[in-house]
Formats: sequence, structure tokens, C-alpha cells
Amino acid sequence: MQQFSIASVPADEALVCDVCIIGCGPAGITIARELSGSGLKVIIVESGGFERQEDADSLNEVESVGWPRVQDQWLVRNRIVGGSSHTWSGRCVPFDEIDFEQRNWVPQSGWPVQRAELEPYLDRAAPHLGISMGTGYAGEKFWNLAGRARPVPPFDRRLLETYFWAFSRDPENAREHMRFGQHLRGWLGDNVNLVTNATVCRIAMNETGRVAESLELAAPDGRRHGLVAKTFVLCAGGIENPRLLLCSGNGPANAPGNMHDQVGRYLMDHLRGPVGSFSIKGTRRLRRQFGHYRFRNGQVFAHGMQLSPELQRRDSLLNCTAWLEGRITPDDPYNALKRWAKLQPHLPGDFTTVFANLGLLASGARDYYISRNGLPRKIGQLVLVAMCEQLPDPDSRVTLSDLTDRFGVPRARIDWRAHELEADTLRRMAKLVAQEFARLALPLPQLADWVREDAPLPSSFVDVAHPMGTTRMGDDKSTSVIDGHCQVWGTKNLFVAGSSVFPTSSHANPTQMIVALAIRLADRLKRVTKADQLQSKEVGVL
Repeated sequence: MQQFSIASVPADEALVCDVCIIGCGPAGITIARELSGSGLKVIIVESGGFERQEDADSLNEVESVGWPRVQDQWLVRNRIVGGSSHTWSGRCVPFDEIDFEQRNWVPQSGWPVQRAELEPYLDRAAPHLGISMGTGYAGEKFWNLAGRARPVPPFDRRLLETYFWAFSRDPENAREHMRFGQHLRGWLGDNVNLVTNATVCRIAMNETGRVAESLELAAPDGRRHGLVAKTFVLCAGGIENPRLLLCSGNGPANAPGNMHDQVGRYLMDHLRGPVGSFSIKGTRRLRRQFGHYRFRNGQVFAHGMQLSPELQRRDSLLNCTAWLEGRITPDDPYNALKRWAKLQPHLPGDFTTVFANLGLLASGARDYYISRNGLPRKIGQLVLVAMCEQLPDPDSRVTLSDLTDRFGVPRARIDWRAHELEADTLRRMAKLVAQEFARLALPLPQLADWVREDAPLPSSFVDVAHPMGTTRMGDDKSTSVIDGHCQVWGTKNLFVAGSSVFPTSSHANPTQMIVALAIRLADRLKRVTKADQLQSKEVGVL
């Protein structure tokens, strides 16, 4: 891989390649990695650099006019090589079969592909993500794979199911989740170039609007550059993907894929927050049962609960999960030891903290190394947290603001909506957990006031950095932006990857699905490009 800043390119020199990937996050890097060594000349264009930059961060500012959202955009999206892998939680999980179904209580649900078709790609995503397996560990299978007895009696499967999340681990630093940007030189071959500090302002289309011809790039000092490619893949995230499409072509009404005013619609995220809490006293066993588990290969999983598909169908509910989350105290000895390991101790406090918690450290070492559980942390509060999918709502959307960034490009205007069905689903999840815990003689949660009183969803349930759906895929171009192969409707050489293509959001953290769909798209790009090359040769011979 060769890497250079756009600032080093003469203003009158246009960059040229076979495939241009816009955005260097998990989707863009995965596609580049799959195309590495393919013989195609690939350029990845990234607005940021290898280090966080204030000027790059400022380009992410938005105008938010809907349901409350996190204001610090660095917590939502990272304009830097590696993208959101800098701040992600590392949770990996495939979508469920019900997520792909057309559900009559979920308007505009249904994917143009099914879970079975995507399963090989979900498995291929595992090494990209730093997990040992992509699928095959769900439900009761987990305990056999883990080589251990189930620690808690099974739920009534008509109501709740056991659920697990795998946690990413960086191959070069087991204390970190996979940081995609750190591995590019080892992952990418000589056919791939990375251009940093190059902000895409618009995609220039030909006169018919069917062919993407070039990019208009801005260097940090504002100078403009051009990039010409045979194929373009937009991998800039759930907010930037629609924003760039709306800024391209001849204005939003004629933007690529927007012939039916669909670009930017159906913005979804995940509503996540506390639905109950437990008294700390007497919950150590519960925390262990619904805590973290380690396989012998080092893979870590978290144990939680999910609304059963049977219940979702019967009672017209959304997909939803819940888990126990301990709020760590400031004097947690493991955090103190981490600071010691980095030679950055807080003295004398860390010394006192470690000495005062020798018993917890001893029992934690036994749990971790012998029982293969997670490390028991010192916590001050135990919370029942739930996370729910959202309805795909065409009025929940990203449009262009009247405000512009420093390059004169309109900012994203975000009108994110929350719905009563999401609140109903979260309340139902909390009450079912309490009901099942009572039946199984487990410690009971104190349900949140808004749950007990059937009150509206609190505004504290904000987005969790999972913007999805804004360039959704589908079989009907009147209700989608791309087809089932991630190609923008009405264009010959423009594709989209990332969470913006999801028709529905599931309850699941989106990164594994992002990477799986990116691998699938990369396979198609290789096939299409090879066919085009053969056709060109045949035309040349004739």
C-alpha cells in the first residue's frame, strides 16, 4: 500500500483508478482488503489522517432538529483512518432471521436478501473483526461450544431467549478492540493507494445522470482536486453517505438514487438505556451468570436476553435485547492496574486502591484464569439495560442544512424520530425479564418509573452511534436507494456500503453486518470488473 496526503498532489493533476472507495472505516477498509492483489488499481479517499484533527472533526458538525441526539459527533462517527473503529464498543453479532422478514406490523420491512444467503459472508467477516467465529454460537449451542454447563435455568422460550454477543479483539493488542486503521500496511497490497486529508465535496455525474465520472476533492487548505474512476463505492457512514449523494449530481432533486426522493429517509439508530436496576447486595452470582465468558481460544462473549421471535410475531413487537451492566466505581482496582501497566499510575490513589481490594483481585484472577469468566469489577450500581430496533420511518431523515462547512458544502440536517412501538417494546422487555427472573428465583430488578407507569420514553434514550437506513436497499426503486447488490438505482458504476444500506435495524450492533455486506459487495465488484475487462478485450479484437 502507498499512502500520501492530497496536499502533496499538484492541483492540475487528476488522480485515476479502477475503483475509488470513499471513506476509510470498517466498510471501506474491508472492501479494499478484499480487492487487494486483484490487479485492480484501487484508491481509498479519507477526509482525515492517521491522527485525530480538529479541522476534520469540524466537518462532522450537524444541525439536529428531531429526537435528542448525542451532540459530540466524535462519539458518533470518526473522520480518521480507521473510521468508527476508533470508538466502537467491539460488540459483534449477526442479525436474526426475523430481521430480514417482511413483517406486517413493521412498515417497509423486508430485505432483498435473506439471512441464509448472508451467512457465509458473516462467517468471512470474523477475521476482519477480530472474532473467532461469525455465526453458529447462538442460543443453547453456546454452552456446548464453551464446554460448560448452563449456569441458569432456561427461560420460557415463548417469551425470552438466551442471547450472546462476541467481543472484538485486536490481534496485536488483546486489551483493544480491532482498530482497522492500524493494520493497513499489512493488509493492503501494492495495488491499493490511500489518499488522506482529502474531503469529498461532491460526485460529478455525466449528462444523463447514470454514470459517476469523478470526485471533487478538497485539500485542508481548500484547494480542489479531481479523481476519475471506473467505479465508485461510497463508504462514509449513515450520515455522510446520504449527505454526499444529496450534494452530488444537479442538486438534491436530481441526486444519484433520489429519483423518488428516498435518499436520506428511514434514518434509524438504536434506542438504548436503563429499564431497571438491582440492589448490589446478593447479586454476585447473578452478575457472573449474566456476565462475560471466555472460550479457551480467548474469545470473549457477553450473556444477555432477547425477545423471542414467537412473541414478536404474536404481539407485534420489535426486536429487542437486554443485559446486565455494572457501573464501575472510581476505585476499581483493575483500572488502577491498567494505569500501572501503561506506566501512568495515579499516585498515591492507585496504590491504595489496589491494596484495599486484594480480595477482589484474588477472586477475579481465579474467575478469569480457572473458571474462564470475565473479570469481576468493583461496581457501584447494577443496571438492566435494553436496546431496541426502530421502525423504518420515511419522515426520520437526513437532508441538507442551510448551514455549510468550511468548504461550502451543506451540512447534514438530522430529523431523527422515535416511536411509541419502540417504547412499548422496551417496556415489555423489562417486565418480561422481571417476570422470568421471579419464576427462576433470581434477584429481581426494580423497574424504572417510566416502565412501571407506562409513561413515554425518556429523552435520555439518545442515539448510540448506529445511524442506519438512509440509503436503504430494496427491490422497489420507489422505496429504496440501492438494489440488492448495493448499486445505486439508475447508475452504472456507483455503489454504497455501510449501515446506511440496512432496510431495518435489528437490535444488533451493526459492525458485523457492515463488514459482511462489504465482503459481498467486493466479490461482486471483482466479478463485474472482470466481465467488463473481458468485454473490452473482445471489443478491441473486433
